[in-house]
Amino acid sequence: MKRIMFVLLVLLVIASAAFATATQEKAAEPAEQVRAALITNPKGTSAYINEGIAGFEEACARWNIKGTVVECKGSAEYEENARAAANEGYDLILAGSWEAGSIISELAEIYDDIAFGIIDTLTDSDKVKCIQYFEGEGAYLIGVIAALVVDGESHNYGCINVSQNESSLKWRYGYAQGVLSVDPEARFTFNYVYGYSEVNLAYELALQQYELGCRFINSCAAGGDYGTFQAAKEKGFWTAGQDVDMTDPNNPWIVSSQIKGANPSIQYMIDKFMNNEWDSKNESLGVSDGAIGAVWATQDSVNPRSSRLSDADVAYLKEVVKKLASGEIDMRTMPTEPEDLNQLIPLIGR
Repeated sequence: MKRIMFVLLVLLVIASAAFATATQEKAAEPAEQVRAALITNPKGTSAYINEGIAGFEEACARWNIKGTVVECKGSAEYEENARAAANEGYDLILAGSWEAGSIISELAEIYDDIAFGIIDTLTDSDKVKCIQYFEGEGAYLIGVIAALVVDGESHNYGCINVSQNESSLKWRYGYAQGVLSVDPEARFTFNYVYGYSEVNLAYELALQQYELGCRFINSCAAGGDYGTFQAAKEKGFWTAGQDVDMTDPNNPWIVSSQIKGANPSIQYMIDKFMNNEWDSKNESLGVSDGAIGAVWATQDSVNPRSSRLSDADVAYLKEVVKKLASGEIDMRTMPTEPEDLNQLIPLIGR
Protein backbone atom coordinates (compact mmCIF):
# COMPACT_ATOMS: atom_id res chain seq x y z
CA MET A 1 0.00 0.00 0.00
CA LYS A 2 2.81 2.35 0.95
CA ARG A 3 4.58 1.47 -2.30
CA ILE A 4 1.45 2.33 -4.31
CA MET A 5 1.08 5.66 -2.53
CA PHE A 6 4.75 6.41 -3.17
CA VAL A 7 4.41 5.67 -6.89
CA LEU A 8 1.30 7.85 -7.16
CA LEU A 9 3.08 10.66 -5.40
CA VAL A 10 6.04 10.41 -7.77
CA LEU A 11 3.72 10.44 -10.79
CA LEU A 12 1.89 13.48 -9.42
CA VAL A 13 5.17 15.36 -8.97
CA ILE A 14 6.27 14.46 -12.51
CA ALA A 15 2.93 15.54 -13.97
CA SER A 16 3.03 18.81 -12.04
CA ALA A 17 6.55 19.53 -13.26
CA ALA A 18 5.60 18.76 -16.84
CA PHE A 19 2.57 21.05 -16.62
CA ALA A 20 4.66 23.85 -15.12
CA THR A 21 7.28 23.44 -17.83
CA ALA A 22 4.65 23.52 -20.58
CA THR A 23 3.09 26.61 -19.04
CA GLN A 24 6.45 28.35 -18.86
CA GLU A 25 7.22 27.46 -22.47
CA LYS A 26 3.84 28.76 -23.56
CA ALA A 27 4.36 31.99 -21.64
CA ALA A 28 7.82 32.34 -23.16
CA GLU A 29 6.47 32.16 -26.72
CA PRO A 30 6.75 35.59 -28.36
CA ALA A 31 3.57 37.39 -29.36
CA GLU A 32 2.70 37.05 -33.02
CA GLN A 33 4.39 39.79 -35.05
CA VAL A 34 2.08 42.56 -36.22
CA ARG A 35 1.73 42.78 -40.00
CA ALA A 36 1.12 46.08 -41.73
CA ALA A 37 0.83 47.15 -45.37
CA LEU A 38 1.17 50.56 -46.98
CA ILE A 39 -0.66 50.84 -50.29
CA THR A 40 0.67 53.77 -52.25
CA ASN A 41 1.96 55.15 -55.53
CA PRO A 42 5.39 53.90 -56.62
CA LYS A 43 8.40 55.31 -54.83
CA GLY A 44 9.73 58.25 -56.81
CA THR A 45 6.30 59.47 -57.91
CA SER A 46 6.73 62.57 -55.75
CA ALA A 47 8.56 63.75 -52.66
CA TYR A 48 5.31 63.36 -50.71
CA ILE A 49 5.01 59.67 -51.65
CA ASN A 50 8.67 59.11 -50.78
CA GLU A 51 8.15 60.70 -47.36
CA GLY A 52 5.11 58.51 -46.66
CA ILE A 53 7.06 55.36 -47.52
CA ALA A 54 9.99 56.49 -45.37
CA GLY A 55 7.68 57.14 -42.43
CA PHE A 56 6.10 53.71 -42.80
CA GLU A 57 9.47 51.94 -42.92
CA GLU A 58 10.80 53.89 -39.94
CA ALA A 59 7.74 53.13 -37.80
CA CYS A 60 7.78 49.44 -38.74
CA ALA A 61 11.43 49.16 -37.76
CA ARG A 62 10.84 50.98 -34.50
CA TRP A 63 7.89 48.75 -33.52
CA ASN A 64 9.29 45.52 -35.00
CA ILE A 65 6.34 45.31 -37.38
CA LYS A 66 6.45 43.10 -40.45
CA GLY A 67 5.74 45.85 -42.95
CA THR A 68 5.11 45.64 -46.68
CA VAL A 69 5.03 48.56 -49.12
CA VAL A 70 2.60 47.79 -51.94
CA GLU A 71 3.24 50.05 -54.94
CA CYS A 72 0.36 50.72 -57.34
CA LYS A 73 0.54 52.40 -60.72
CA GLY A 74 -3.16 52.92 -61.35
CA SER A 75 -6.69 52.44 -60.07
CA ALA A 76 -6.83 48.80 -61.21
CA GLU A 77 -3.67 47.95 -59.27
CA TYR A 78 -4.96 49.76 -56.21
CA GLU A 79 -8.10 47.63 -56.20
CA GLU A 80 -6.31 44.36 -56.88
CA ASN A 81 -3.49 44.91 -54.40
CA ALA A 82 -5.72 46.22 -51.62
CA ARG A 83 -8.01 43.20 -51.89
CA ALA A 84 -5.00 40.88 -51.84
CA ALA A 85 -3.63 42.56 -48.72
CA ALA A 86 -6.96 42.22 -46.93
CA ASN A 87 -7.15 38.52 -47.85
CA GLU A 88 -3.60 37.93 -46.64
CA GLY A 89 -4.53 38.83 -43.09
CA TYR A 90 -2.72 42.08 -42.39
CA ASP A 91 -3.53 43.66 -39.03
CA LEU A 92 -3.19 47.22 -40.31
CA ILE A 93 -3.61 48.51 -43.85
CA LEU A 94 -2.71 52.11 -44.59
CA ALA A 95 -3.01 54.04 -47.82
CA GLY A 96 -0.61 56.80 -48.76
CA SER A 97 -2.59 58.38 -51.57
CA TRP A 98 -6.16 59.44 -52.31
CA GLU A 99 -6.40 56.93 -55.19
CA ALA A 100 -6.86 54.16 -52.64
CA GLY A 101 -9.78 55.87 -50.93
CA SER A 102 -12.60 54.05 -52.70
CA ILE A 103 -11.29 50.51 -52.32
CA ILE A 104 -10.10 51.10 -48.73
CA SER A 105 -13.55 52.37 -47.85
CA GLU A 106 -15.16 49.27 -49.39
CA LEU A 107 -12.83 46.81 -47.66
CA ALA A 108 -13.26 48.45 -44.25
CA GLU A 109 -16.95 47.56 -44.38
CA ILE A 110 -16.07 43.88 -44.95
CA TYR A 111 -13.01 43.18 -42.80
CA ASP A 112 -13.84 44.09 -39.22
CA ASP A 113 -10.62 42.54 -37.90
CA ILE A 114 -8.35 44.87 -39.90
CA ALA A 115 -7.63 48.51 -39.04
CA PHE A 116 -7.73 50.77 -42.12
CA GLY A 117 -6.28 54.25 -42.44
CA ILE A 118 -5.48 56.74 -45.19
CA ILE A 119 -3.76 60.10 -45.45
CA ASP A 120 -4.42 63.09 -47.68
CA THR A 121 -8.13 62.46 -48.23
CA LEU A 122 -11.47 61.52 -46.70
CA THR A 123 -13.43 58.35 -47.46
CA ASP A 124 -17.10 57.42 -47.39
CA SER A 125 -16.59 54.86 -44.61
CA ASP A 126 -16.67 55.79 -40.94
CA LYS A 127 -14.50 52.70 -40.31
CA VAL A 128 -11.46 54.26 -42.00
CA LYS A 129 -9.23 56.64 -40.08
CA CYS A 130 -8.53 59.56 -42.38
CA ILE A 131 -5.92 62.25 -41.97
CA GLN A 132 -6.12 65.23 -44.28
CA TYR A 133 -4.45 68.62 -44.29
CA PHE A 134 -5.18 72.31 -44.46
CA GLU A 135 -2.87 72.79 -47.47
CA GLY A 136 -4.26 76.26 -48.03
CA GLU A 137 -2.27 77.43 -45.01
CA GLY A 138 1.04 76.33 -46.51
CA ALA A 139 0.07 77.72 -49.90
CA TYR A 140 -0.73 81.06 -48.28
CA LEU A 141 2.79 81.17 -46.82
CA ILE A 142 4.28 80.44 -50.25
CA GLY A 143 2.18 83.27 -51.67
CA VAL A 144 3.52 85.71 -49.08
CA ILE A 145 7.06 84.54 -49.84
CA ALA A 146 6.42 84.98 -53.57
CA ALA A 147 5.32 88.60 -53.19
CA LEU A 148 8.20 89.41 -50.83
CA VAL A 149 10.73 87.88 -53.23
CA VAL A 150 9.36 89.55 -56.38
CA ASP A 151 9.13 92.84 -54.47
CA GLY A 152 7.18 94.76 -57.08
CA GLU A 153 9.31 93.80 -60.12
CA SER A 154 6.16 92.32 -61.66
CA HIS A 155 2.56 91.89 -60.62
CA ASN A 156 2.16 88.68 -62.62
CA TYR A 157 2.42 85.34 -60.81
CA GLY A 158 2.17 81.78 -62.08
CA CYS A 159 1.25 78.41 -60.67
CA ILE A 160 1.49 74.92 -62.18
CA ASN A 161 -0.80 72.30 -60.68
CA VAL A 162 -1.41 68.61 -61.21
CA SER A 163 -5.10 69.09 -62.03
CA GLN A 164 -7.96 71.57 -61.93
CA ASN A 165 -10.38 70.37 -59.28
CA GLU A 166 -11.72 71.28 -55.87
CA SER A 167 -8.78 69.57 -54.18
CA SER A 168 -6.15 71.66 -55.94
CA LEU A 169 -8.13 74.83 -55.21
CA LYS A 170 -6.60 74.78 -51.73
CA TRP A 171 -3.17 75.31 -53.30
CA ARG A 172 -4.32 77.85 -55.87
CA TYR A 173 -6.60 79.90 -53.65
CA GLY A 174 -4.25 79.89 -50.66
CA TYR A 175 -1.29 80.87 -52.83
CA ALA A 176 -3.20 83.70 -54.50
CA GLN A 177 -4.51 85.07 -51.21
CA GLY A 178 -1.00 85.04 -49.74
CA VAL A 179 0.35 87.00 -52.71
CA LEU A 180 -2.54 89.47 -52.63
CA SER A 181 -1.98 90.17 -48.94
CA VAL A 182 1.36 91.74 -49.91
CA ASP A 183 0.77 92.71 -53.55
CA PRO A 184 -2.87 93.76 -54.04
CA GLU A 185 -2.22 94.43 -57.76
CA ALA A 186 -1.29 90.80 -58.40
CA ARG A 187 -2.68 88.81 -61.32
CA PHE A 188 -2.32 85.06 -61.86
CA THR A 189 -2.17 82.33 -64.45
CA PHE A 190 -2.73 78.65 -63.68
CA ASN A 191 -1.83 75.65 -65.79
CA TYR A 192 -2.31 71.91 -65.25
CA VAL A 193 -0.20 68.88 -66.16
CA TYR A 194 -2.80 66.17 -65.29
CA GLY A 195 -0.22 63.68 -64.09
CA TYR A 196 2.32 63.09 -61.34
CA SER A 197 5.51 62.91 -63.39
CA GLU A 198 5.00 65.35 -66.28
CA VAL A 199 8.44 66.96 -66.13
CA ASN A 200 8.57 68.09 -69.76
CA LEU A 201 5.07 69.56 -69.73
CA ALA A 202 5.73 71.45 -66.49
CA TYR A 203 8.91 72.82 -68.07
CA GLU A 204 7.04 74.07 -71.17
CA LEU A 205 4.21 75.60 -69.15
CA ALA A 206 6.69 77.38 -66.89
CA LEU A 207 8.37 78.92 -69.94
CA GLN A 208 4.96 80.10 -71.19
CA GLN A 209 4.12 81.65 -67.84
CA TYR A 210 7.49 83.39 -67.78
CA GLU A 211 6.72 84.91 -71.20
CA LEU A 212 3.48 86.25 -69.68
CA GLY A 213 5.57 88.19 -67.21
CA CYS A 214 5.37 85.83 -64.24
CA ARG A 215 8.45 86.28 -62.07
CA PHE A 216 7.38 83.76 -59.44
CA ILE A 217 5.88 80.44 -60.52
CA ASN A 218 4.70 78.13 -57.75
CA SER A 219 5.19 74.50 -58.76
CA CYS A 220 2.54 72.09 -57.45
CA ALA A 221 3.09 69.44 -60.11
CA ALA A 222 4.41 66.54 -58.00
CA GLY A 223 7.25 64.88 -59.91
CA GLY A 224 6.82 67.50 -62.63
CA ASP A 225 8.26 70.15 -60.31
CA TYR A 226 11.71 69.36 -61.64
CA GLY A 227 10.64 70.72 -65.02
CA THR A 228 9.64 74.02 -63.41
CA PHE A 229 12.92 74.15 -61.51
CA GLN A 230 14.91 73.67 -64.70
CA ALA A 231 12.99 76.44 -66.46
CA ALA A 232 13.57 78.72 -63.46
CA LYS A 233 17.31 78.10 -63.62
CA GLU A 234 17.40 78.84 -67.34
CA LYS A 235 15.18 81.93 -67.36
CA GLY A 236 15.80 83.39 -63.92
CA PHE A 237 12.39 83.42 -62.24
CA TRP A 238 11.71 82.40 -58.65
CA THR A 239 9.83 79.27 -57.69
CA ALA A 240 8.98 76.93 -54.82
CA GLY A 241 8.58 73.20 -54.42
CA GLN A 242 6.18 71.01 -52.48
CA ASP A 243 5.97 68.58 -49.57
CA VAL A 244 9.62 68.57 -48.43
CA ASP A 245 12.49 71.05 -48.46
CA MET A 246 13.43 71.22 -52.14
CA THR A 247 15.67 74.28 -51.94
CA ASP A 248 18.93 73.62 -53.73
CA PRO A 249 22.29 75.41 -53.40
CA ASN A 250 22.83 74.65 -57.10
CA ASN A 251 19.56 76.35 -58.06
CA PRO A 252 19.12 79.59 -56.09
CA TRP A 253 15.82 80.29 -57.86
CA ILE A 254 14.06 77.71 -55.65
CA VAL A 255 13.45 79.97 -52.66
CA SER A 256 11.14 77.82 -50.53
CA SER A 257 8.96 74.72 -50.37
CA GLN A 258 5.48 74.12 -49.05
CA ILE A 259 5.74 71.43 -46.36
CA LYS A 260 3.20 68.64 -45.84
CA GLY A 261 3.98 65.93 -43.30
CA ALA A 262 3.35 62.53 -44.92
CA ASN A 263 6.14 60.94 -42.87
CA PRO A 264 4.90 62.00 -39.40
CA SER A 265 1.28 61.31 -40.39
CA ILE A 266 1.99 57.67 -41.27
CA GLN A 267 4.08 57.25 -38.12
CA TYR A 268 1.33 58.87 -36.06
CA MET A 269 -1.23 56.31 -37.23
CA ILE A 270 1.08 53.36 -36.63
CA ASP A 271 1.88 54.66 -33.15
CA LYS A 272 -1.85 54.94 -32.42
CA PHE A 273 -2.37 51.33 -33.51
CA MET A 274 0.56 49.91 -31.57
CA ASN A 275 -0.34 51.84 -28.41
CA ASN A 276 -3.91 50.42 -28.54
CA GLU A 277 -5.25 53.92 -29.14
CA TRP A 278 -6.64 53.27 -32.61
CA ASP A 279 -9.91 54.91 -33.59
CA SER A 280 -11.57 55.78 -36.87
CA LYS A 281 -11.95 59.46 -36.04
CA ASN A 282 -10.97 61.71 -38.94
CA GLU A 283 -8.37 64.37 -38.27
CA SER A 284 -7.32 67.49 -40.19
CA LEU A 285 -3.86 68.90 -39.55
CA GLY A 286 -2.41 72.30 -40.32
CA VAL A 287 0.16 74.88 -39.28
CA SER A 288 -0.86 74.76 -35.63
CA ASP A 289 -0.22 70.98 -35.62
CA GLY A 290 3.20 71.22 -37.23
CA ALA A 291 1.97 69.21 -40.24
CA ILE A 292 1.80 72.12 -42.73
CA GLY A 293 4.30 74.90 -43.31
CA ALA A 294 6.89 76.46 -45.59
CA VAL A 295 10.66 76.70 -45.58
CA TRP A 296 11.82 79.93 -43.87
CA ALA A 297 8.36 80.47 -42.40
CA THR A 298 7.86 77.44 -40.15
CA GLN A 299 11.31 75.88 -40.51
CA ASP A 300 14.83 76.69 -41.64
CA SER A 301 16.91 74.85 -44.19
CA VAL A 302 20.39 73.41 -44.39
CA ASN A 303 20.65 75.28 -47.70
CA PRO A 304 21.37 79.00 -48.00
CA ARG A 305 18.46 81.41 -47.76
CA SER A 306 17.80 83.48 -50.87
CA SER A 307 19.18 87.00 -50.69
CA ARG A 308 15.71 88.12 -51.77
CA LEU A 309 14.39 87.19 -48.31
CA SER A 310 15.72 89.58 -45.68
CA ASP A 311 15.72 89.13 -41.92
CA ALA A 312 12.78 91.53 -41.81
CA ASP A 313 10.93 89.37 -44.35
CA VAL A 314 11.50 86.25 -42.26
CA ALA A 315 10.29 88.05 -39.14
CA TYR A 316 7.15 89.06 -41.06
CA LEU A 317 6.62 85.45 -42.15
CA LYS A 318 6.83 84.29 -38.52
CA GLU A 319 4.01 86.70 -37.65
CA VAL A 320 1.91 85.35 -40.52
CA VAL A 321 2.49 81.83 -39.18
CA LYS A 322 1.13 82.91 -35.79
CA LYS A 323 -1.97 84.40 -37.42
CA LEU A 324 -2.61 81.21 -39.40
CA ALA A 325 -2.15 79.06 -36.31
CA SER A 326 -4.55 81.19 -34.26
CA GLY A 327 -7.15 81.37 -37.02
CA GLU A 328 -6.83 85.15 -37.41
CA ILE A 329 -6.00 84.34 -41.02
CA ASP A 330 -8.47 81.65 -42.07
CA MET A 331 -7.17 79.35 -44.77
CA ARG A 332 -9.11 76.35 -43.49
CA THR A 333 -12.44 77.47 -44.92
CA MET A 334 -12.16 77.06 -48.67
CA PRO A 335 -14.64 78.44 -51.21
CA THR A 336 -16.30 76.26 -53.81
CA GLU A 337 -14.68 76.75 -57.19
CA PRO A 338 -17.01 78.60 -59.58
CA GLU A 339 -17.01 78.15 -63.33
CA ASP A 340 -15.26 81.50 -63.62
CA LEU A 341 -12.15 81.39 -61.46
CA ASN A 342 -11.87 85.16 -61.85
CA GLN A 343 -14.60 85.48 -59.23
CA LEU A 344 -12.07 84.21 -56.70
CA ILE A 345 -8.65 85.05 -58.15
CA PRO A 346 -7.75 87.89 -60.54
CA LEU A 347 -6.32 86.25 -63.64
CA ILE A 348 -3.78 87.58 -66.15
CA GLY A 349 -5.54 88.93 -69.22
CA ARG A 350 -8.85 89.58 -67.48
